[in-house]
Amino acid sequence: MNIQMNTASNTMGELQKKIDLIGNNIANVNTNGYKRQEASFSDALVQSIEKQVGPQNEVGRITPYGLRIGAGAILSQTATRNEQGSIRQTDRPLDFMIQGESAYFRVESEGNAFYTKDGSFQVQPVPNSNQVSLVTANGDAVLGADNQPIVFDNDYDTLQLNGDGALEVSFKDANKQPAEIQMGIAQIDRPDSLEKIGGNLFRLTGTEAEQLANGNLQFIDLAQQNDGTIAIKQGALEASNVELADEMTELIATQRLFQSQGRAISYADDMMGLVNTIKG
Repeated sequence: MNIQMNTASNTMGELQKKIDLIGNNIANVNTNGYKRQEASFSDALVQSIEKQVGPQNEVGRITPYGLRIGAGAILSQTATRNEQGSIRQTDRPLDFMIQGESAYFRVESEGNAFYTKDGSFQVQPVPNSNQVSLVTANGDAVLGADNQPIVFDNDYDTLQLNGDGALEVSFKDANKQPAEIQMGIAQIDRPDSLEKIGGNLFRLTGTEAEQLANGNLQFIDLAQQNDGTIAIKQGALEASNVELADEMTELIATQRLFQSQGRAISYADDMMGLVNTIKG
């Protein structure tokens, strides 16, 4: 395979990854709290052919010696864009939206802590007890400020979020004292330290202890943090930050690039066929 065909075929493979990424964004345009992803490319340098090594041929040269031959482009980075999505009002008591790009709900699954922007919660009975727990749509336990799953008695009547982020649970028995549970919020200052793991969940690279030590992770108590940068809104959800028109435009542009690389392979093949028919 000649250089032109190799370059075009490598680039097509990487462009296909971007098309898949855009397709995933479009598929999640209606997913609560979804954060879109963007692809960045860089040149692939695979060969260095030494030419004109004589000093007399290199007068005034400011680039490195030799001829650098690349082999197309590679997908160098996939970045998650954390801009706040729009507010989608639902008026459902178990729907919560975090206002603040760097703030996430903390949830627990199989003993591990994860983070999510999807505040569409449910209540699930706790086995062998008269209590229920607050869980995500996937059944992961929502953690409170005390780092424990949020649980309360199953004879609850209403759930009301007050201004300092505490969930007030009233019960059907008027003589029963209402419960107050502080919701657990994590503030992550470097979003590039988050890794998507599916199910609308993120996890941190390294341990929480490491991230707490280097200042990237903070556990926020909204009863004490009142500057307004982070808040929880009940009866609303954060919509996906995917803009469908932008994604479709990017998809069309990427498909055209993909087609152009296919034509480059076809042209190179035609040229090789022409050379093979030339008789000396």
